[in-house]
Amino acid sequence: MGRVGIVGLGIMGSAYAKNLIEGGVAVDGADPLPQARDRLTEMGGVAHEAAGDWLAECDLVITALISPAVLLEVAGVLAKVLSPGQVVMETGTFALDDKMAAHDTLAGAGLRPLDCPVSGTGAQAWVADLVIMASGEPDAIAHARPYMEHFTKKVIEAGPYGMGSRLKYIANHAVVLHNTAAAETLAYSDALGMDRQMVYDMLSSGAGQSKMSDLRMPLMIKGQYEPPTASLKMFRKDVSVIGDDIHRLGLNLPLFEAATERYETAFATQPETYDAAAVFEAYQVDKCR
Repeated sequence: MGRVGIVGLGIMGSAYAKNLIEGGVAVDGADPLPQARDRLTEMGGVAHEAAGDWLAECDLVITALISPAVLLEVAGVLAKVLSPGQVVMETGTFALDDKMAAHDTLAGAGLRPLDCPVSGTGAQAWVADLVIMASGEPDAIAHARPYMEHFTKKVIEAGPYGMGSRLKYIANHAVVLHNTAAAETLAYSDALGMDRQMVYDMLSSGAGQSKMSDLRMPLMIKGQYEPPTASLKMFRKDVSVIGDDIHRLGLNLPLFEAATERYETAFATQPETYDAAAVFEAYQVDKCR
């Protein structure tokens, strides 16, 4: 069923590739890291060091990139090597200005760009437990949807290009709050001398249950933050994007501000390769002061 090209084979890009290949889709992918390319080859895909002319043979191009600078660089390459009419599905979380700059570069070359950030961790991506917030031309979304269905549980059509990112900001705002709430609840239960697993069992089936608590509290309980489902390095970027947007709107959101303070401690004291669940360690740092 067609061929998909993926530029960026990190946590999310490699998960997209794995689920597409398992669904019978041929996958070519590019990443500068040899280990990422080796992982794709082991899955049954074809690996490349960089985006290039080979992408012109793909029915859909997906980008899963690490930074806005890389996004704009790759958009420039795609504008040169793709054929007019090809659909480019951008799945990262970036500031809207960066998304729009990529859009203008791609659309200026006659391509059909989509803004399609995803909601879910790397662990969820691996088992196709993601929500895609798709925005852009409806016919381009319709073209990409059969491929999306291999690595997602739900596709929400958010409207014109850029609305997907706005919806993702809301999703990530909630994730920041829920991660921090799980960490704080566990710190409180420790102070009460409770068994951590008992607390988790109660929360995961009681009124205090949340998806993020279910996914990240086990990592907090074990202090097991590698390999990450979403690294602190990536999460720092996401928190900054949301914070800048909240500031732009002039909103007073004290819960987000408090959660951001906890994450700033984690960013300063924990390895950037750790999972976002390592916000729990911010509470341990405070205990030592």
